[in-house]
Amino acid sequence: MSRCNAKTNDSKMKNIKGYVIYQKENDLDIPYGVVSEDNECQAETYYIPSNLKSNLIQFEDKRFFDHNGIDFRAIVRATYENIKAGEIIQGGSTITQQLSRNIIRDNRKSFSRKIKEIIKAIDLENKFTKNEILELYFNQVYFGKNIRGIRAAGLSYFGKEVEKLNHAEQLYLLTILRGPNFYIKNQDKAFKRFRFLSNSLCENRKISVKRHNKNINSYVSIQENNLHPVKETVVDFITKKINEKSKLVISTIDKDIQNFARKFVRESKYPISIVAVKNKQVLAFASSYGTDYPFILRTNVGSTLKPFIYCFLRENGISSNEYFNSNKNDINWPVREVFFQNHYISLKDALFSSNNNAFINASNKVGLNKVFLFLSELFNKDITEFFPSSILGATKGGISLCELALIYSKYFNEPNLTNIKSECLNILNTIAKSKLNYNVENIFLKTGTTNDNKENLAIIKNADITFAILRNENPAYDNSKDGNLMKYIKTSFKYLERMLKPNKNYKW
Repeated sequence: MSRCNAKTNDSKMKNIKGYVIYQKENDLDIPYGVVSEDNECQAETYYIPSNLKSNLIQFEDKRFFDHNGIDFRAIVRATYENIKAGEIIQGGSTITQQLSRNIIRDNRKSFSRKIKEIIKAIDLENKFTKNEILELYFNQVYFGKNIRGIRAAGLSYFGKEVEKLNHAEQLYLLTILRGPNFYIKNQDKAFKRFRFLSNSLCENRKISVKRHNKNINSYVSIQENNLHPVKETVVDFITKKINEKSKLVISTIDKDIQNFARKFVRESKYPISIVAVKNKQVLAFASSYGTDYPFILRTNVGSTLKPFIYCFLRENGISSNEYFNSNKNDINWPVREVFFQNHYISLKDALFSSNNNAFINASNKVGLNKVFLFLSELFNKDITEFFPSSILGATKGGISLCELALIYSKYFNEPNLTNIKSECLNILNTIAKSKLNYNVENIFLKTGTTNDNKENLAIIKNADITFAILRNENPAYDNSKDGNLMKYIKTSFKYLERMLKPNKNYKW
């Protein structure tokens, strides 16, 4: 279902904001992130256990079903209990007020904020039933870090959906409600409050003494399951299956490769984006500019188009021992070459050195319109998208990084390799050996530069996985052909090699 030039039918069906995205780890589906347009992971839950609701009312708002959003008796009682305890153990705000605060997203301790909170609370009470307010609360409440909602909290701290949380885990989430970031960092304080709440449930006969003792003796320890926000447009490209009832997306993301992609972007000196593709599916993606950048940005892709054009030209009459002018072209188009070459070179040498003039001359001999038609069919774009500078990687509407990765993955697919494609792969393998200083037979590399070297691209592929990388900006302005992108790839190659898993005994 993953693709980069059209939307999937599933994601068109409805708004999927708040859906949980699962990734693959070995043969298991595990939570990765939440569909979100900002940095917060607010997961929509389809199920809230009744005891979670009743316990919340017990701790936060005993008169929840009796007030209209504001409980003045509770405010007086909380003040008294806090003075008696010598610390804040109760709050005067109702559940509806707390929900109002989470909706307003204003935690300032000011009179104006309190007035807005009260007005919003009364409005909520007028619009929703008490049960609906509880459901809204559990979907909105803040749980620390970038987590909102009971579902996201369960996935983040325990790696579990809400219905799979045991009693102690549910109680822990209620424990940290008052100050999640504080309690997460101060587990001794969290345990003290956890014990207090469990004891309160026991004294009020909400749980048995046996259950209370089990809570105390099996106090939970939280995990580090970071959830990542993923923009809705990205879901179109990573979806295997969408479950509307459970509000989840089973994705094509591979955990290990995705972790590498995020690390690759996080540690880059310059803004960088990366996509990994296998069998027409996106395994990983990351970008300095946001999760959707590799999918929605369409740009010129420079010399990364040359391998496709090479194969087309060889299949259409250009022989391996034919030579073309490398310093000027037959259509009188002044193009930039990075360095001086022999006056006439073969198409093979032109691909290796990414010579522009030789490619233009060879394309002109076969027929520029034939080349444009080939590219339009390859990328499923109208032929008007292509023109002479397309030989050098330019198109009218641009090509996304995801599109480029998918086309490479499909075009150089192992079962369908022709002799000429294998010939091309051997040239690209020579480039990989030369630039990466890594002697393995089944990894290839092709680079490209655009926008006066402010954008550098690299395609790295083995028989299975294709990585497409785009580095933006270059304030230091590196005059080398590949800028500093290759330097960074070489420093990261030990991790990239682990993802590619090259077979040193295999050759294309």
